[in-house]
Amino acid sequence: MKNTKILVKLAFLIITLLLPVVVLLSILQIYSLDKNFYLNEYEKHNISAVTRISTEDLEKITVKVIDYLKDNEDNLNIQVPINGKMEEVFGEREKLHMIDVKVLFQNGYIIRNISLVLCGVAIVYLIAKSKKDLFRSLISAGAVSFLFVLSLFLMIQIDFNKYFTHFHEIFFTNDLWLLNPETDVLIQMLPLEFFINISVSVIGTFLAVMISVVGLSIYGLRSKKLHV
Repeated sequence: MKNTKILVKLAFLIITLLLPVVVLLSILQIYSLDKNFYLNEYEKHNISAVTRISTEDLEKITVKVIDYLKDNEDNLNIQVPINGKMEEVFGEREKLHMIDVKVLFQNGYIIRNISLVLCGVAIVYLIAKSKKDLFRSLISAGAVSFLFVLSLFLMIQIDFNKYFTHFHEIFFTNDLWLLNPETDVLIQMLPLEFFINISVSVIGTFLAVMISVVGLSIYGLRSKKLHV
């Protein structure tokens, strides 16, 4: 009985802390690998005029970058007409930075997948042992998510550029991410406004999913058919 209580508490803690990680990283992956999201942003910010690359070639570049992040491409050697002249799209510094970005993505997949397995085991265990604790753990995960979203929202409102810089300083061990918007196509394609928009989209979707989880959990707790 004592061991059961300890395992229930452990499962509760796993769901509380790791479910938000699973949901957030999954949503981030969806948006980051969504070609149409990029194309909409290019149109919104007139990226074709900024880069002097046609819309068709921007799409070609984006598909290659997405495949690279999925580890379906080994390199980012891409040539397209830029201002009417066939040129290599990305310079050496940009390619080296994207190697770091790819590693970050791959590590994100690993963290997400491990967290997903642990959450799955914890959920199955609580379904068998205590549905009440399962619903409570999901509500607790929602509370953690809301605090996280509130923190991100405040950072975006206060100074997105400042915290975006801190993010790079934390997750990258070099300064290759410091690109020149006058010459580097990567930063021209993905200006600060792009990252603000994708952050807002990810956070909004994440919040909607967790609100749904909390709502269903509250309904489950109040259900007369609940067996614990």
